[in-house]
Amino acid sequence: MSARQADDGRILAAGARAAWRSRAVLVGGGFQVAFGALWIARGLAPFAPVTVAAGVGGVALIAGLTAAVLLRRRAPRPRGPAARTIERRLTGATILQLVASFALPIAISALAGPRLVLPSIVVTIGILLVWVHREVDTPYQGTAGWMLIGLAVLSVPVGGSTQTIVVGLSAATVLLGCAGAGLSWLRLGRGLA
Repeated sequence: MSARQADDGRILAAGARAAWRSRAVLVGGGFQVAFGALWIARGLAPFAPVTVAAGVGGVALIAGLTAAVLLRRRAPRPRGPAARTIERRLTGATILQLVASFALPIAISALAGPRLVLPSIVVTIGILLVWVHREVDTPYQGTAGWMLIGLAVLSVPVGGSTQTIVVGLSAATVLLGCAGAGLSWLRLGRGLA
């Protein structure tokens, strides 16, 4: 391979990474809103009637998923060999995180009791955001990921309703803040309305 071909390959890979960065911020922003909504509902559950917490969470979840679908149209799927490689890695990491978010709490609850369930879910989300940031250099997602990991660690000694409130509302704040900051970054950097 000549030096020029190597340079062309790096340019194509950088272009694919930039295209996936935009898509990850747009689509990820919608999903961060959706999951932020679920964390709001979880955080409200100890001191709000179940119907209120579920209603707030349901409305925000629908809004977030709608946003994810609509935002997905604004960032077409990048094409080419380098883009496909990145897509496979992002898809695999997302599937792994979703599986871990369901399996880990079951295992932890059986081994250590329910006190570590919420922190275990939050830490898997944090790890995914840190990894996505490293993979495609998304703005804010790395910071949000580390904040979620820190939240999970700091919430371990707290138990019961207090942990539910703190973890739920803090995770929601981090996810919604990350989504808002990322979408603002795109709008300012790319002229999106």
